[in-house]
Amino acid sequence: MKKVLAVLIMVMSVATAWAEVDSTAVSAPAPAQTKREKKPYVMNVPKDRLVLDLNATNWIHKNENGMKTQFYSRGLNLYAMYDLQIKKSRVSFAIGAGISWVNIYTNSRLTDSAGSGARFHPYPKANYHDSIKINKLTETWIDVPLELRIRTNRDKLDQVWKFNVGFKFGVRVDAYTKVVFKNPHYNLKEKPYGDFNLFRMGPTLRIGYSSFNIVGYYGLLNVFKQGRGPQANEWSLGISFNGL
Repeated sequence: MKKVLAVLIMVMSVATAWAEVDSTAVSAPAPAQTKREKKPYVMNVPKDRLVLDLNATNWIHKNENGMKTQFYSRGLNLYAMYDLQIKKSRVSFAIGAGISWVNIYTNSRLTDSAGSGARFHPYPKANYHDSIKINKLTETWIDVPLELRIRTNRDKLDQVWKFNVGFKFGVRVDAYTKVVFKNPHYNLKEKPYGDFNLFRMGPTLRIGYSSFNIVGYYGLLNVFKQGRGPQANEWSLGISFNGL
């Protein structure tokens, strides 16, 4: 009897010990979860190396003798740009170079003189459209555009939204006026004009989806040299196509 009692006591002691071990295992706190690391933004989107802008371009200017610019004034930019991603984020910096053409249509003839500089002289209103087919001022620029670019993740259509703010610098390489008369038919092209400013610069904005964007620019410098022509600042608003 004593042996049986001793065996029962031994079995109960072992069972109690196992229960305590099991309870400890169950009640032990779970290890703390490690914080998820933020995944780097994969720039698997077009880097917009080629940029084509089709612009409505015009001047904000002081009226001189009734000179007016036409609403259909226009321009074109063609840039090659290089995109640099910033620390594997969705932000990148881009620098480029390219050529730009600006065509400002007016109702006036532009002249320059050593004394007074560039001046506009409006053609008579009475027979303007009957006698003149084209009357424009054309400038050609070499530009250096800079952009800070922000992109979203790809959507269900595998495309991204883009927001680009920038600044561009330009050097003028050509400027001339062209008038095409109807009757008699002949072309009048005049250059050079030393009163034009050699440089231009100003902020740019480009917002869009996929390869299609809206682009804007405002020139901070006067179109003409100080004291050598009327006050005029260039602006443009257009559509932009980006690729590669």
